Amino acid sequence: MSRRQFLAKAAAATTAGAFMSLAGPIIEKAYGAGPCGGQLSDIEHIVLLMQENRSFDHYFGTMSAVRGFDDTTPPLVFAQPGWNPQTQTNDPAASTIPFRFDTTRGPLVAGECVNDPDHSWIAMHNSWNNGANNGWLPAQAASSTLQGNTPVTMGYYTRQDIPIHYMLADTFTVCDNYFCSLLGGTTPNRCYWMSAWNDPDGTHGGPVILEPNIQPMQKYSWRIMPENLEDAGVSWKVYQNKLLGPLNNTVVGYNGLVNDFKQAADPRSNLARFGIAPTYPVDFATDVRTNRLPKVSWVLPGFLLSEHPAFPVSIGAVGIVDVLRILLSNPPLWEKTAVIINYDENGGFFDHVVPPTPPPGTPGEYLTVPDINAVPGSGGIRGPIGLGFRVPCIVVSPYSRGPLVVSDTFDHTSTLKLISKRFGVPVPNISAWRDATVGDMTSTFNFASPPNPAKPNLDHPRLKALPKLPQCVPNAILGTTTKTSIPYRVPYPQIMPNQETAPARGKPSGIC
Repeated sequence: MSRRQFLAKAAAATTAGAFMSLAGPIIEKAYGAGPCGGQLSDIEHIVLLMQENRSFDHYFGTMSAVRGFDDTTPPLVFAQPGWNPQTQTNDPAASTIPFRFDTTRGPLVAGECVNDPDHSWIAMHNSWNNGANNGWLPAQAASSTLQGNTPVTMGYYTRQDIPIHYMLADTFTVCDNYFCSLLGGTTPNRCYWMSAWNDPDGTHGGPVILEPNIQPMQKYSWRIMPENLEDAGVSWKVYQNKLLGPLNNTVVGYNGLVNDFKQAADPRSNLARFGIAPTYPVDFATDVRTNRLPKVSWVLPGFLLSEHPAFPVSIGAVGIVDVLRILLSNPPLWEKTAVIINYDENGGFFDHVVPPTPPPGTPGEYLTVPDINAVPGSGGIRGPIGLGFRVPCIVVSPYSRGPLVVSDTFDHTSTLKLISKRFGVPVPNISAWRDATVGDMTSTFNFASPPNPAKPNLDHPRLKALPKLPQCVPNAILGTTTKTSIPYRVPYPQIMPNQETAPARGKPSGIC
């Protein structure tokens, strides 16, 4: 039995305090150990689970002890100009503050069924507005898509609306300064999640700044993280839900992006065998059960479970819980696993924190193609590429039991930096500015304390979620097929929301 396993079993059998006071000296002598309860090498499996289109304030603005709606750090931009909640019209002289979505309204107008606002390259740069962060409502009003969604950008949920998400944040480590990588949509941000790059100079099939309706099979050719893992002999897989069949390569398929790259064109290659072929949940569950889970896994539960608007957030909770339940079904494997749950981008939903951005001309952080106007969807904007706006991120592991909060600056490339730190494999492409700006996520773990592998109490949300799905179908169809939306009426008068006062959240030790 390893020292880690002994600590875990002992901690589960008695209280942590009594265990450390009575058994601690004996264990230290027996194992010749230092003061830490664990170390990074104890984590043998890193599982990356990326969901869709939610900002930090949109989900966790009312959460206790995080940088949410009670934040007093300038600039104070909670009152956004451009919409009049009294007249329900565009009005540059009026302003709207964050308002809670009513998830009890029922069919057609339920707050759980709103479509996501415009989150294109143009709209997100206009929302950012050169760092003033005050262009959210005008950016939506100017959009030609989802016309009824102008004020929806300001909507948020609470613990009562998304209890599973809050429970996970209360049980593990929540990151309140985690940003998406690019001021834009799904595909470019998932490129950063997989490769730390979007090809800003356009020499390898990019630059990627838009979400295509059909994924461009074998178009890109820059190096991706799985290639570095492959060369280093570190096992990896991308598990993806293939339930949609031919639609897996469309905007709703989320095919994992590996088959967007020329290197994976040969189905006999390891890039194709490990990056395209594995399925979720069948192959993922089988590999967990048979102790064949690779060192690094990217998991895509599927479009319906991705939390992408207008599908209900409670359905997305089902997807998260199912991934965790599969891992928890093998306790010895769970004891040495870390799951990073994050969101590809903010989906056009408001967040009050201004993201870090580099000065013009920073290498790798601005589009440098000769003709910027020839790049579809660029609007003549060269950058900055990122960082994008904050998104939720929770680190779930026996080594991150909470409630804990980390305020270090992270983005999607931080997950690759964690892989690099743990397995000694370099991150491809990452710019010098980004590498110096974002952390490697080791600070999200509480290695100073013994691991706690006890199963979290996951109240499976499936029975509560399924009745909501039919309510959201009309808006989902409208948003997907016609780029329109059933308008959501903003409550009036408005009252600025406050954060919860409990629980308190500690700070994890990181590597000790």
